[in-house]
Amino acid sequence: MRNRRDFMSGAVASVGAMTVMSSEMVKAAEPTMSLNVIYPNQEGARFDTAYYRSTHIPLAMKVMKAASVILIEGVPSATAAAPYVMIAHFQFPSLEALQAATASPGMAEVRADVARFTDIKPTVMVGKSL
Repeated sequence: MRNRRDFMSGAVASVGAMTVMSSEMVKAAEPTMSLNVIYPNQEGARFDTAYYRSTHIPLAMKVMKAASVILIEGVPSATAAAPYVMIAHFQFPSLEALQAATASPGMAEVRADVARFTDIKPTVMVGKSL
């Protein structure tokens, strides 16, 4: 039988990740909705990260009125390119807030702005954070 110290050392050294949640954390967390915009990494594709962060994301936040956004920039591993250039994880307090965001007339401007920073066609996924 492994003791806790050996288990934790093995978990940290392994390739995977471990999440520990207490019952209080599960009860306290309210589900939120997310809109995830995922830009796959493609050979020869253009993606202007500076423009994306300084102009596009503020525009999207203004139009959608998201509660928050988390940007995840892909980085290569030692042996392979990152599978995604960027992932934007917009969070909303409810399904209704997400629906209002995507139905906003200003979304046409947000969509038109995409051509200014990339030629990658993103994948969009609606999610529920628990």
